[in-house]
Amino acid sequence: KSYVITKHLQRLRFFTSGIARPMQKPFFVSTPIYYVNAQPHIGHIYSTLVADTIARYHRLLGDEVFFTTGTDEHGQKIERCAKAKNVDAKTFCDEISNEFKSAFSSMGFSFDHFIRTSDPPHAEQVQKLWQILDSKGYIEMGTHEGWYCVSDENFCTELQVMEITDAQGKVIKVSAESRQPVEWMSEENFMFKLSALQDRLLQFYKENPNWIVPSYRQREVERLVAGGLPDLSISRKRSICQWAIPVPDSERHPSHEHCIYVWLDALTNYYTAAVERAKDPRYAGQPSAWPCDVHVIGKDIVKFHCVYWPAFLMAAELPLPKRVVAHGWWTKDGDKISKSLGNAFDPIEKGAEFGLDALKYFLLREGSFGIDCDYSDKNMISRLNGELADSLGNLVLRCVSRKLNPAAVVPQPGPYTEEDRALTTAVEGLFATVEQCMNDYDIQNSLVEIFKVLNRINQYVTQMKPWELVKAGPTEPRLQTVLYVMCESMRVVASLLSPVMPDSANIILDLLGVPAELRHGRGIFRFGLLAPGTPFAAGEPPVLFAKKEMPAAPPAAASAK
Repeated sequence: KSYVITKHLQRLRFFTSGIARPMQKPFFVSTPIYYVNAQPHIGHIYSTLVADTIARYHRLLGDEVFFTTGTDEHGQKIERCAKAKNVDAKTFCDEISNEFKSAFSSMGFSFDHFIRTSDPPHAEQVQKLWQILDSKGYIEMGTHEGWYCVSDENFCTELQVMEITDAQGKVIKVSAESRQPVEWMSEENFMFKLSALQDRLLQFYKENPNWIVPSYRQREVERLVAGGLPDLSISRKRSICQWAIPVPDSERHPSHEHCIYVWLDALTNYYTAAVERAKDPRYAGQPSAWPCDVHVIGKDIVKFHCVYWPAFLMAAELPLPKRVVAHGWWTKDGDKISKSLGNAFDPIEKGAEFGLDALKYFLLREGSFGIDCDYSDKNMISRLNGELADSLGNLVLRCVSRKLNPAAVVPQPGPYTEEDRALTTAVEGLFATVEQCMNDYDIQNSLVEIFKVLNRINQYVTQMKPWELVKAGPTEPRLQTVLYVMCESMRVVASLLSPVMPDSANIILDLLGVPAELRHGRGIFRFGLLAPGTPFAAGEPPVLFAKKEMPAAPPAAASAK
């Protein structure tokens, strides 16, 4: 009787947990917008996967989510690429932008808004931001001289330039960061008074010591800003670059022939997306999504997002993003991915080969934001066969085994033993651990913690031996209790894995007969919510993760004679 009362109270708390809550600001997560000078690659896929996982995690908790991605389409480099293909810039951008959309669709990413900087609403917001900065005295005409990297759309200081010998044996100057060629340029441009924001930026970093993840990147940014900030060129003459947003006329600067330089244009995309959401009738009456809760970016664009972008927003008196996650790059079999090595790999092809969810799990389990990460088929197969097929997949099959549970329904548990309670306590505590990891944007360690508990469930099954208990009959009370503990533990684990492996997790929850009301919300992670008697899915359970053979080792080099 007490067991039944407890279950009713748990379900009552679950179903009433969201009543009378004030409307919350949507959780806003963004990827960078991707430059359309090349097709999607592992860097683009990984950034978007990280953002997609964060978005799915917050939807799992029942939060309203706004997840944006898109393409960065303006600039001199795009003009040159389009000209080389003998098409106009817009046609060139349409083609590459659609490739990004197609790639992200193939990966199953759940973005809510895809923004293009060539969209008219974006141009409107960029010009409005310009006018605000201009009216507040942060924009002045000036002469800018320096080394300009067309590939990076960025001016470099003397310390950021180095000399190398190119393939033709010619000594050339390149950006020390990207190794792309630079050219000397002297232009009369509009300048943003970045130097005036130096102290405010340093104070902001001091007040928000964990603003950038990982924290050591914030210390790098603080040192950069403390070393002094030159004013920033934010325009180009239209005679040099025509594929860009025009600088609006103003009383302070009534007549000119300038366009807005790429970074002020590109970074404003995040604010544009929030404004466009607010205009959408579907979200009428809801709070604004701004400020962004987390920007997910690669380490190569930290300066732009963590110095320039907060400076623009401070000057415009707009709220700053709450966090920035900056991840490292990917290598392949220990080597830098490059055209010269011919070692680039297509993540969509890998997803087709190994399974999309398996690839997502590998990239997030292998990837650490603090360092560069390495992909190899060998390591991919090792995690697929061991962690996914053996630890997770086999446990799922045991939970819904018709040999152990011919009735194919969630069992009715009896009294719990000490061993049962030890596991249920670990399962109940898992959400708090994962929540802490996800609040810190540590997806890798959230997976480590989930699989620690998954391994404990497997150890419990080995210890309890349900295949022996069933010999006394499928309705034997101890067997029913063990199977219930297995199934309910699997429900919680599958729910917490769903942001990373959404398709596989949904299949597991379907197999267990988990109802819709137990698939979202902060209350679903308590142990004991799955009602006994709930029918399992009909039919033979599928194999979730097919094992793969390890690639053959390369032949040993012949010894010298």
